[in-house]
Amino acid sequence: MKTQKNSIRTGVEELILLLATLVQLTPLIYLAMGAFKNRSDIVKHPFSLTKEMFTLANFPKAVTNMKFLRSLSNTALITLISLVLVIFIGSLTGFAVARAKGKLFTIFYSICVALMVIPFISCLIPVITQATKLNIYNTVWGCIAYEAAWNIPMAVFLYTGFIRGLPQELQDAAYIDGCSTFKVYSSVFLPLLAPVTATCAIRCGVGMWNDYILARCMLNSVRIPTLMVSIYSFFGDRVNEYGLAFAGIILASLPMVIIYISLQKYFIKGIVAGAVKG
Repeated sequence: MKTQKNSIRTGVEELILLLATLVQLTPLIYLAMGAFKNRSDIVKHPFSLTKEMFTLANFPKAVTNMKFLRSLSNTALITLISLVLVIFIGSLTGFAVARAKGKLFTIFYSICVALMVIPFISCLIPVITQATKLNIYNTVWGCIAYEAAWNIPMAVFLYTGFIRGLPQELQDAAYIDGCSTFKVYSSVFLPLLAPVTATCAIRCGVGMWNDYILARCMLNSVRIPTLMVSIYSFFGDRVNEYGLAFAGIILASLPMVIIYISLQKYFIKGIVAGAVKG
């Protein structure tokens, strides 16, 4: 009797998960189909794709209209440099917070966690004002600085939780061998941080890659376009080029999808370790 109840419960749970999965996949299916149809077919037949409708014309048009290579290089530059800064500063800060003793570090960690829940859009006006005063407005380096600064609290949170779960004996043994504090970080702990580094790279990197608000407000969208800003150009006041936009979204998403598939096992391991040990 108990086994039968468990089987029914398991079946219901699996059905609920299946329905939730279908709901989440519906927009992706719509997008994938729309990328291979013209605008009129997308509106008339949103969830069907026949041989007569199928076309590859959206992709070359999207590449041309988006200035794809230029947008890709700008987005990659901003994401890569911001990510290097986030990983370096976040891992170093996380090591200090996790291993050093003192109320100051505890307060600092609490502030980092609190900053994670503040929506970026609420800080947009102060950010633009500050960037203008610092003469970094409408520059790639200004955008990099704010992208990195906004993602550092998340990196500190992930690294602190992971490092707290590593044995204290590793640090003690390194000090006995004559290592300095920075040597302990770089030679002992840094090689062990691959899982959480992959997690941080994916978690923060995807946000930077897909950022629209900061790039739109901080950069000249014509002179320094990014992928997300270029995709938005397909949506106008009178006409929306859905097919071109969907094709552009697919092209812009491919690098992140490839990176996620490559680092997937590290990503899951780092999330679990940070959540349990943090």
